[in-house]
Amino acid sequence: MTDADAKILECLKARRSFLIDAGAGSGKTSSLIRALDYLRGADRSKAVTDSQRVACITFTNVAKNEIIERTEHDSLFVVSTIHDFLWAAIKSFQKELKPALMSFNTSLSNRSRRKQDETELEQALKNVSGISYSDRGANFMEGRIFHDDLLGVAHVMFSNHPMLSKVVAARFPFIFVDEYQDTDPLVVSVLLDHLVKTDVPPLFGFFGDKMQSIYTGGVGELSPDHQSMLVQIKKKENYRCSKAVINLLNNVRTDIKQEPAGNNLPGEAVYVSLAGIASNADMTALAVEKAQAKFGWELEGELKVLFLTHRLIARKAGYEALWTAYNERSGFARDRFQSGEDPIAAFFINRVEPIMESWRQGKVGRTISLISDRPKPIAAQAEKSRVKAALNDLIALVDNHATVEAVLKHLQVVELVPLLDELEVGISGKLEHAEDGTPEAEHQAFMAKLLAIPYIEISNYRAVLQNDLPYSTKHGVKGDEFQNVLVILDDVGANWNQYSFGKLLTGTDTSEGRTKRSRNLFYVCCSRAKDKLIVADLGATEQAKIEALFGAEAVAM
Repeated sequence: MTDADAKILECLKARRSFLIDAGAGSGKTSSLIRALDYLRGADRSKAVTDSQRVACITFTNVAKNEIIERTEHDSLFVVSTIHDFLWAAIKSFQKELKPALMSFNTSLSNRSRRKQDETELEQALKNVSGISYSDRGANFMEGRIFHDDLLGVAHVMFSNHPMLSKVVAARFPFIFVDEYQDTDPLVVSVLLDHLVKTDVPPLFGFFGDKMQSIYTGGVGELSPDHQSMLVQIKKKENYRCSKAVINLLNNVRTDIKQEPAGNNLPGEAVYVSLAGIASNADMTALAVEKAQAKFGWELEGELKVLFLTHRLIARKAGYEALWTAYNERSGFARDRFQSGEDPIAAFFINRVEPIMESWRQGKVGRTISLISDRPKPIAAQAEKSRVKAALNDLIALVDNHATVEAVLKHLQVVELVPLLDELEVGISGKLEHAEDGTPEAEHQAFMAKLLAIPYIEISNYRAVLQNDLPYSTKHGVKGDEFQNVLVILDDVGANWNQYSFGKLLTGTDTSEGRTKRSRNLFYVCCSRAKDKLIVADLGATEQAKIEALFGAEAVAM
């Protein structure tokens, strides 16, 4: 047990809420599991009553499933994503949900495509039986809310109805938040501005690392007021990275000085300049060759290539047209695409792609379960034959480079999976031309480009997100580790107002926000390496500054 784990245990015994910042490779998830194991141990009956449970809120379904497995499916724990936790809390209060939705609608920007006329929405909701949380997309007039809407509506509910906080606090005397830095500020407000004010508030445990905040929309670092409510604990161990990489990480951040804590290799962490190389050059091979020539060592084992921007990897992996379509949108939309969170991209990645993958692999039962929400049950032999033919035709369409539009129309006709509302509208041919310069016109232009792209690009995009290729993007590797890592810095391909790696390395960036985003992204990627790390820079950077960060002996200009 580490010092941090001991402090967490002290907080649990004393019923004090806490915040743990755990550096990369420090075993943050193990600390979370130890805390949960304590609560289900010998003092289980003292921690909770028969009607109470321990809530563990995660950022992704992958993390949720890992925690459930590691706690042996113990019914004491309600492990769920943020969205599922909030919806479970508010869905029963239908009378209050309608005015909450109207209040949320009023708060939306006038440029939001989701915003409805307030009078028309109020009238429409009178004829709606209830508010539902749907993965088909938002349609306020029908009482349907989507992922982003849920957070806002839930915040309105907790703000306007203190009794809701009392109900949740009584149900969950302990609430743990995994990867707190990626949690939306509205969710943090629900917990630390509302639930905390109940007569018997829950004990909150926030697990994460503010330096590993790389998702747009996450809170990043808790506010000073919120931090003051929590016992702050730092986890300094690093079980993953080589000693050379740990030294680099300690130069990147100053709030936590990590120490080798396991069988850490000596390793290497070097910088090589690739400034001026041709855009079509094999930068991976050039970086490795330059590192080997300069430092005289050979790479052994796997090499993961991490691109800190999407431009190069999209070209290399075969989804450049898809990347281009998203890159022309706002910075928020671009970032959500890169992380797989964009609603349209997520529909393909989470709904369509798994169906095709399981059918290609001959997993009939798995495929049937993935399309179980189709309107027609697969019972009669005729319907089974129809579905089989539809699946075979779907695979053939994709393999023959059919467009996204052709695939969507096929899915709609054969009723394999319900489409998102905006995808249905997009392929309907019934769009009314929007006024130039409006959000609707911009969305229509994006949809036209998306529908014309060969669908195979979406499959290629998914392969990158799932780390099925030897190279990945910044979001695809968070939480992972690799024997050797090559990080490629590409300021030209970066969104200049979001990232500047050259200015980060030289310490010349005047934007605090951009510096944080660039530093966090750089930190996350470098900290994946268990042995050797090569940072290859496509830009021109001042040598003295680089040597101060890496050490003069580890720089090849």
